[in-house]
Amino acid sequence: MRALFPKDIFLVAAGILLIQACGVPEKKPDETKPNILFIAVDDMNDWAGFLSGHAGMKIHTPNIDRLAAASMVFTNAHTPAPACAPTRAAILTGVHHARSGAENVYWGDGPKWREFEALKEVVTLEQFFQQNGYKTLGAGKIYHSQAPPWSPTSQVEPANWDFYYPSPYISHPFQIRAPKDVIYPEDVDNENRPGGGADGWWTWGAIPVPDEKMADYHIVDWASYQLQQPHEKPFFLAAGMWKPHDPWEVPQKYFDMYPLEDIVLPERRKNDLEDAFDHGRRYIMEWVLENEQWEKIIQSYAASITFSDAMVGRLLDSLEQSAYAENTIVVLWSDHGMHMGEKDNIEKFTLWERSTRVPLLISVPGMEQAGSRCDQPVSLMDLYPTLVELTGFSPPSHLDGRSLVPQLNDPGTETAPVVSSYKFPNPKPNGVTGHAVRSMRYRYIYYPEINLEELYDHENDPNEWDNVAYKKENTQVIEEHRNVLLDMVPELTWKDGTPEGYSIDSNGLVKKNNFESF
Repeated sequence: MRALFPKDIFLVAAGILLIQACGVPEKKPDETKPNILFIAVDDMNDWAGFLSGHAGMKIHTPNIDRLAAASMVFTNAHTPAPACAPTRAAILTGVHHARSGAENVYWGDGPKWREFEALKEVVTLEQFFQQNGYKTLGAGKIYHSQAPPWSPTSQVEPANWDFYYPSPYISHPFQIRAPKDVIYPEDVDNENRPGGGADGWWTWGAIPVPDEKMADYHIVDWASYQLQQPHEKPFFLAAGMWKPHDPWEVPQKYFDMYPLEDIVLPERRKNDLEDAFDHGRRYIMEWVLENEQWEKIIQSYAASITFSDAMVGRLLDSLEQSAYAENTIVVLWSDHGMHMGEKDNIEKFTLWERSTRVPLLISVPGMEQAGSRCDQPVSLMDLYPTLVELTGFSPPSHLDGRSLVPQLNDPGTETAPVVSSYKFPNPKPNGVTGHAVRSMRYRYIYYPEINLEELYDHENDPNEWDNVAYKKENTQVIEEHRNVLLDMVPELTWKDGTPEGYSIDSNGLVKKNNFESF
């Protein structure tokens, strides 16, 4: 089978020059390098149809599914962090936040990530392509941002973009909210509602408007317009969708696709966290159950995924109808996964599979492996070096990821385990840091401040219900995964003794002291 090499893309491009001799643009684009369409969807977990991550319930994503059929599907892809800001800064700088120290959820307005010493001088992904002759175009949530009506913030670095829509300073359009009587119904406890009470952002419900009124629709409109324009340079076009990030508020027609009586709840074990880290978010799940909102949350999140899929579909249609259809690399990724009740959590902010596993698709002109699936563990950190190699450049020396071109050629090519890290704001005064390693079979997590380790065997425990880190037969597995962490964070150490706040019996079963289920 013929392998895919960067030079193949350029051969395809040469043929396009002949085919498009009479194309629409008066000024022919530079076809010597492939264009890049870089699509980010916020908070989309593995429920997308092509991954089927929610057993028993079909989530409708026909447009992302058709992109998957033309792409390499990375079924075991993971985020470097289970939160928007550190993940996006890590992907785009190429420096894992476990090394840079940029582990926080949020650092304010502007490119604050540049204030971290390890990131002061690094060349970012878009900056790299700008410096190498590409036109850089961006829209929406690529770096971390907040959109009106919330306090508008943007961590975009303006100089790296030839144009950013709507602005590098407010990087997402105004977001319409659902009616107050929909998102704050009288029959729930709104005063104690997580996320800010009765005036907060943690809400869900149908909006009585058409798609055209939604912020993501405007992002796609602008990106689609760019795809219809003549460009003298190859382009790096980044389009960031806000949905399915909360608020889970989208037009009614998407809710109609998921009647409440058809909602299937995820599996939940009441004592799931007895042998694991307490992420500090159980009160949210408790509120959801007490107020009988679980089914409505699942409905709203599913509706938001399908809305986001419709926006991706509009963008893919525009690409297919453009002069650039046969010479554009397409990447689709989500910044992290989402819990929907598993492990007593709603949303992200954990280091388990539900938070770290993400959709990742890469479609390359001329690829022979389109529609194939790579089950090897890969990281979103791998995007930067992969795009650099696919476009025929040499990678910068600071990159922590590895090129996925070998897997694009042969999806069975083995990869090394990948690392996700996060700094939890609780329970210690300075927070608790966690580091996870996902290998082909196992997930290992270490929380140094409390000396807790977790190990899950995905061959036998895909729900990550049983922490087997302290069983004697897993000593070698633990050592191997510790060594992976040491490669990324060499200053890490491990202490002997029992984890703080836990006990371990003679069979290696670990339990949290005074644990209470609900």
